[in-house]
Amino acid sequence: MSDTETSTNLLIQLKEASQGLVYLSESESSFEVFIWEGQASDGLTPEQVAQQTGHPADASVQVMELSEFFRPTSGWFGSEEQEIADRFKTLENTLASNLTNIKVYRVGHIEIDVYIVGQHANDLVGISTKVIET
Repeated sequence: MSDTETSTNLLIQLKEASQGLVYLSESESSFEVFIWEGQASDGLTPEQVAQQTGHPADASVQVMELSEFFRPTSGWFGSEEQEIADRFKTLENTLASNLTNIKVYRVGHIEIDVYIVGQHANDLVGISTKVIET
């Protein structure tokens, strides 16, 4: 199986893991999967993320760890909320077990585009969403 085929399979896994989930903020946006083919490198910079996603090169980019991003999704109570928390944990585990050098890039202020990006073979693969924080 080629690197592109394994990256495509990973995209399918991520799509299934994120299906129907929304990250809680004022926007409650769903997740989108993406692949940047052949873009893997040792150190993805915030400037490269801004450029790759169509933001200005001088856009404000905050970098955070995967666990830090998912922390607010784990402290829920009640059976319905616990099911959602478990699904977020599955999504986090799917990302962590299939990607290396994972970082979360938050681009912008108030209306923030979030890109969770990691390396898979020669590709950069991840999921994105939008959060609004006022």
